[in-house]
Amino acid sequence: MGFHGTRESRHGARAALQREHRHRRRDGDGQRGEDQRDPGRIRSPGLSDGAPTTTRETYAVRLYEPGLAQACERFTRRAWPKTNDHAGAGENGDAEALAPRVLFLKGDEVIGHIATVPVRLALAGRVVNASWAVGLMVLPEHRNGPVAPLLVKKLNQTVEIGLTLHVEEAALRIFKGVGWRHLGVIPQYIRVLNARAFVRTFARRGDKFLSGRSARLWRALTRVSGAVAALVSVAFSGLALVGALRHQIVPGATVVEEHGFDASYTRLAERTKGKFAAWVWRDAPYLMARYGRRMGAYRLLACRRQTRLLGYCIVKLRQFQNDPRMGDIRMGTIVDCVFDPEAPQVLDTLLQSAVALCRREAVDVVFCSASLRGLGQCLRRHAFISTPGTLHAAYHDRTGTIREDLPLESWHLMRGDSDADANC
Repeated sequence: MGFHGTRESRHGARAALQREHRHRRRDGDGQRGEDQRDPGRIRSPGLSDGAPTTTRETYAVRLYEPGLAQACERFTRRAWPKTNDHAGAGENGDAEALAPRVLFLKGDEVIGHIATVPVRLALAGRVVNASWAVGLMVLPEHRNGPVAPLLVKKLNQTVEIGLTLHVEEAALRIFKGVGWRHLGVIPQYIRVLNARAFVRTFARRGDKFLSGRSARLWRALTRVSGAVAALVSVAFSGLALVGALRHQIVPGATVVEEHGFDASYTRLAERTKGKFAAWVWRDAPYLMARYGRRMGAYRLLACRRQTRLLGYCIVKLRQFQNDPRMGDIRMGTIVDCVFDPEAPQVLDTLLQSAVALCRREAVDVVFCSASLRGLGQCLRRHAFISTPGTLHAAYHDRTGTIREDLPLESWHLMRGDSDADANC
């Protein structure tokens, strides 16, 4: 999500929000009351740090509008100084620029921001409007206060259904503190193709991907890395061999690499719309908006029988160099996959093709984050092992449309959703 900074105490965000609510209820000189002309405007000195000041600061939580473009540009340069992507400030000029963006203003300056990406959410066949919450960011000097909670609270009032995927615990506390439901952590799966590179890279990082006995065993074995590489290679080869005995093939189907999304992708989305309990509906316009402009960063594998599209998966390749966490590993990530759950042989075929592509591209490790239980089971059959996930999923539904008892394993969420593949 892009929310960085000092970790707050467990109830810090909630307490800050409660303090702000108490301030709003006060009568008196109006220093801490709502501006009656604009319910989103707050007149409060020292909001960011609580210290008394001799000047009167004006604060407001507002939706983006063109008149705020320059203030957003200044905020973007401070918040994301190493990127040229100003989409978060609402200046990209395309359809996403019209999506709601919530800003926290101190005077004429933006000090906090959260953007949205509109999508359509399919719930047991019914398609409803929803929005991904992305780009939650508060300037460092205003963190650990009510700015982020008030941004998300305004977002709650603006969109019907809000969705979020993020890795930061601080962001999770903020969303939960203003009423978002935490679905859980999306499971992560890994398959090693180059055991030597894997062991060399993660010899000192294995505990980040393993837990419990596996992590302790890894720390002990990495003292003899050559033997570990051989062991890892044999283990994954054995898993692949056992899994291959249960693989199914699609008679008369072929997997081809494609470079765009035609009408057959919409027809596939229509056929599978009601077969997942909850998922972002991926018709051709959605896929073009999500991947089209950056298609060079992805590889699209389509499973077809003649011209009929049976399913597809999208793979992202990345070469790391001197990365503190990933070293020099060459990584492949299966970021998206759509198939008919009633035809598991299609998923088998797609995963075989994705792994084969990664082998041809000299990938060392293949990752996949997938919430759907059936997809996770199939990944295990293809020699992927489960590792601790890092991606939190949460939602806010002011329409009451989403069943509260719907577990994470019934949702079809992957790294291709939201902006969760940005660092893959």
